[in-house]
Amino acid sequence: MAEIISLGDCNTLGIGELRGNSYPERLGKALNMKVDNRGFTMSTTREGLRIFRDHSCDRTKIVTIQFGLVDSWKTFRYSPYVLYYPDNLWRKFSRKVVKKYKKICKNAGCNKRLGVKNVVPPEEYIGNINTIIDQAFPAKVFLLDTVPHRDASRNPEIIRYNSLLSEISNMHPNVYRVKLFDIFLNHMDDYYLDDTHISDAGYRFITSRLLEMYKVSAG
Repeated sequence: MAEIISLGDCNTLGIGELRGNSYPERLGKALNMKVDNRGFTMSTTREGLRIFRDHSCDRTKIVTIQFGLVDSWKTFRYSPYVLYYPDNLWRKFSRKVVKKYKKICKNAGCNKRLGVKNVVPPEEYIGNINTIIDQAFPAKVFLLDTVPHRDASRNPEIIRYNSLLSEISNMHPNVYRVKLFDIFLNHMDDYYLDDTHISDAGYRFITSRLLEMYKVSAG
């Protein structure tokens, strides 16, 4: 049974050769704790709720949460959302249909005329994370910033969602925000594999920051 459970998207999971050697595994090795990396590509806090429900255990001592890349994404206001977890053939088919629908709407100018919305509204984002925190108690919970995107137009919303993590952490004595955005913004050449995904050097930095915060949490 895992002592560390990590929830998040592709940057928690790790891609390519770094899958299985992302920051959760490195943190577990440093603390000599068993890790269950439940990062899931394209996931939001909606999937995170369900993943944690299915995989948490009484032995969990640390939970890391890093959602926001997809939650904060702006999309056509009237587009539905289809969960990625738990997945099935019907959901895969439905996502393809929704993707085509959104592309048609965008090309037709519907985004400008009718408006856009965040994939997961801020209020729901806060509520989803708070639910995970409540279910995780008394484990220590570390809320990691979503790192910046090379497409700078996405960063204002990422910053807005990262700021919500401070609001959440201030509500709970066992929760700590791990600030990463500014450091990554200044080290894009070293800390990224591409426009979105974190490199080995980036994971080394996140691991060191988590270890620092863990020592702070231990008093």
